[in-house]
Amino acid sequence: MASRVDLHLHTKASDGALRPAGLVQAAARIGIRAMAVTDHDTVNGVAEAREAASELPIEVIPGIELSASLDRDEIHVLGYLLDVNDPSLQKALRRLQEDRLAQAQAMVERLGALGHPLPWDRVMAIANGGSVGRPHIAKALVECDAVASVDEAFSRFLRRGGPGYVEGPKVLPQEAVGLIRKARGVPSLAHPIIVGASDYRLDLNRLLPMMMEAGLEGIETYYKGYTPEITASLLAVAERYRLIPTGGSDFHGGGVVADAELGGVDVPWESVERLRARKNELDSRPIGCQ
Repeated sequence: MASRVDLHLHTKASDGALRPAGLVQAAARIGIRAMAVTDHDTVNGVAEAREAASELPIEVIPGIELSASLDRDEIHVLGYLLDVNDPSLQKALRRLQEDRLAQAQAMVERLGALGHPLPWDRVMAIANGGSVGRPHIAKALVECDAVASVDEAFSRFLRRGGPGYVEGPKVLPQEAVGLIRKARGVPSLAHPIIVGASDYRLDLNRLLPMMMEAGLEGIETYYKGYTPEITASLLAVAERYRLIPTGGSDFHGGGVVADAELGGVDVPWESVERLRARKNELDSRPIGCQ
């Protein structure tokens, strides 16, 4: 049975396979009752998702997943219950989209220099109006028979430090947290461990204090591939730092996270309740107060 809660979902607004309305309908069909649309560096899918949910027994929580980095660590920050129309958020997201586009173009150029030319128009067509990123380049590499799969595209070329990877302008994790807080949202650190990616395990003792100083409120403790032992260890971290345990499937509908199943991670309803309570608490404070 699918979890009633999935707080980490992607749509065509970034690199997911489904339109926001289609994702909502699919989630409702399997019994999900609370879901968060958390596209990469964009909130463009939220309005359509909420409209699709208006006559269904499902709540769409407005969200986002911001990309940040610290030294050589790639860090993602989820934002929940934020004001998607906040002017400072919209301005920052426009800049991030411009940066992502320039980064993607530079990677396509580098791949061409490596002997794997890709038509830029085709990459844009694969993105189909969404936030252009590495998954779309990976799919173009598959189409051009440079690789057999999206996974191979990442492992051979597009992983951070890979021959086809180009570093984009850096956003610090505390800056991502601050941006979500300014938009009256509740920030949570995404997937501090990714099972199967041996080089992705964040140093939480170093990272969490600086992010909490910026206003971090949660940490993803329920995630695809997590064993009961991993979840228990992250729940202990959440308790130690007084963070809200959040979680979700990271469902994309195939492609970059092909093994993620919609509603496939058991996330307790308490996570939703605690996010709402923290949102109410933060909203009661004067703007500018942590």
